[in-house]
Amino acid sequence: MTGPAGDALTDPVAAVVAVVTTADPAVDQDTVRAAVEQAGGGRARRRRLAAALAADPSLLTSGRSPAPTVVGDLLLALRAAGATGISPPRCAACDREVTSMQRHGRDWYCCVCVRRLALRTCASCGQQRPVASRDRAGQPRCDRCPDRDERDPRAVLTGIITGLDPSLPAGAVADAARRVFGRQGKLRRLAWTVESRPALLTGDGAQAPGAAVLRLIDELCTAGAGKITRPACPHCGRVVRLHRRLQGQWSCRNCVAKASAVPCSRCGAAREPATRDSGGKPLCPNCLVSDPVNLEECARCGQRRRVNTRLAQGPV
Repeated sequence: MTGPAGDALTDPVAAVVAVVTTADPAVDQDTVRAAVEQAGGGRARRRRLAAALAADPSLLTSGRSPAPTVVGDLLLALRAAGATGISPPRCAACDREVTSMQRHGRDWYCCVCVRRLALRTCASCGQQRPVASRDRAGQPRCDRCPDRDERDPRAVLTGIITGLDPSLPAGAVADAARRVFGRQGKLRRLAWTVESRPALLTGDGAQAPGAAVLRLIDELCTAGAGKITRPACPHCGRVVRLHRRLQGQWSCRNCVAKASAVPCSRCGAAREPATRDSGGKPLCPNCLVSDPVNLEECARCGQRRRVNTRLAQGPV
């Protein structure tokens, strides 16, 4: 691949330096490199930065999103380094200069506008206010209308679980709940979930609204529960770790991968995409690691090959 897009993939830092110094000739290359190292993070993030600037160099002078977060971080770093020809990020709503990254969707906003976008109708008072918490039905509540429940959530969980499995000591249940969540608010929401649907602990865990229920089941089974049941994958029937939701149910890694499989744009194998290329086409894991862009010079033999491991002296 040649041109700006190819440079963004093969040497993203150099590509960013070239675009920035073209937009602001007064800034020196060392300053830009330092800003990229500060804002760019790892290789994938730097490639994303270089690709975005190669596709739309005007981001550097307009400061306006939509753009990846890393672009905004670079604008802030360049401005802090004295690059006056580079625009600071600007709020997508009011066009005010943004001094810290506040995102909503694909855009960045000032702190005032992003709070306005985050307003929701409180399920209790009906006012448009920032969401302070969620009630036991999952509806938003403002800070004036919390869903009050003075019960100890560990005691609630202990009562339910020992009722399902009397062989479990109350202390073991409380310890298991504490290992799932240390914060009282999150533990309370977990207790509300289990209280409304105790069957989640005895076989229906694939229907759980959140992964915390699955973690609780694992902790209880590890503690010796006899009647608390790890759920089977609803697609293949195996009792294995459930990885992600598929068609609304928690499913195993293998079933998720099969459902997500598409033909790789390079080798044609039907696999779950590991990433997508610059044209948006899927790449399987093997083609991703074999891509010339991802090859690195071996610290031992000097050949440009796939990285097997990384040592103190570099990739091997």
